[in-house]
Amino acid sequence: RVSIVFTPRERCSLSVRTLEAVIATIPPGAEVIYVDGGSATDTSDALGELLESVDGVFVRTECILAGNEARNIAISHGTRELIVFIENDVVPFDDWVEQLVACADETGASVVGPLILHGRDEHSREIHVAGGDLEIENGRMDVNSREYEYQSVDDVEHLLSRRPSAQLEFHCLMMRASFVEEAGPFDEQLRSLGDHEDILLYAQRNGHGVWFEPDSRVVYLRNATVTDDEIGFWQLRWSEEWNRASVAHLAEKWAIDPDEGWPLRARRWAATQRTRWYHGRGPIYEVAGKAVRLSTRYRLTDPVVRFGEEKVMSRQASVERSRRVAAGRD
Repeated sequence: RVSIVFTPRERCSLSVRTLEAVIATIPPGAEVIYVDGGSATDTSDALGELLESVDGVFVRTECILAGNEARNIAISHGTRELIVFIENDVVPFDDWVEQLVACADETGASVVGPLILHGRDEHSREIHVAGGDLEIENGRMDVNSREYEYQSVDDVEHLLSRRPSAQLEFHCLMMRASFVEEAGPFDEQLRSLGDHEDILLYAQRNGHGVWFEPDSRVVYLRNATVTDDEIGFWQLRWSEEWNRASVAHLAEKWAIDPDEGWPLRARRWAATQRTRWYHGRGPIYEVAGKAVRLSTRYRLTDPVVRFGEEKVMSRQASVERSRRVAAGRD
């Protein structure tokens, strides 16, 4: 009944590790589809071998892909009733798929999301996403997907229960194929921000059930060091160009103010996320990254810092832009 769709988020070096974990925890007979956005040859070869071992579908492009671009490629290969989208830096717990399916069956939900933890490894107990709110009122969009964020799941276990939830995230989401067909294709102009908000707003406006299922659990490997050969991917994924264009498109599409509420906060968050590749690269990088993040947070000399940062990162990101142009993506 289930297609597992694996897509890149912001990097590729964790792909083999996470695909192995997914294959080890999915129910027998599940269909596995992997979309590889221009990863290094050794990574791509290893992914291809893993997919062969489960008779999966391996699709490769010669450039990096935004999340919705990869999802649209994947769904054209899916044949099952339920589609589980999982990103390539996420490791699932046992029975994660079965719990999502049970929730859909018992509630009739069109979209189901698991409890998402985050950390450097699979043993993290810190919460990333445990459901939340998403609403538009008087042209202002507000999102709260951070209930219990940074708290230990052990401390709030008794508060977590299956329930309707307006906000989930694409780190891992299950959708009915019929819903994807009705709502799709996914909006490829939302390259860095707003992709899950967009599809969940559609569900909300069109009467589709969206549920949070805490008995299904995954870990987003949030703070792992970015390798040299994926810095360009990271930079372009969170580039000011993609961030601003994504927010502007979402604002126009849903008639919201891009300079109020969630759009403004998301843009600021993405600007700090862009500096996370500094982590683990020595004390000078750590200091530089912290300075940029603080400047962005408190809007200190923001244009100057952003200009300097973009220039520093432009070499790697420009390579990835050129690959996208050559592949007909830009």
